[in-house]
Amino acid sequence: MTSFIESANSRETSKEIMEAINWMATGNEAEAVRIWEDPTEAEALAIWERVTKNGLLQADEFCWGAAGSSWAAALGLGK
Repeated sequence: MTSFIESANSRETSKEIMEAINWMATGNEAEAVRIWEDPTEAEALAIWERVTKNGLLQADEFCWGAAGSSWAAALGLGK
């Protein structure tokens, strides 16, 4: 596990979201931090798709930093 994923608790972010971000960044920790801080629309959508299994799970079951369980809405993805 990368140190980025291991930082999930200190970032108040669900491990599943951290893993999806790390996947999006192809393991590049600097890129993962950039995505965590300010994802593009395409990155946010890809993370949402991966974490929710294309909508099979509710996005509010997961937390992303200050947005908490409202992360998907905060990123403009709806609920």
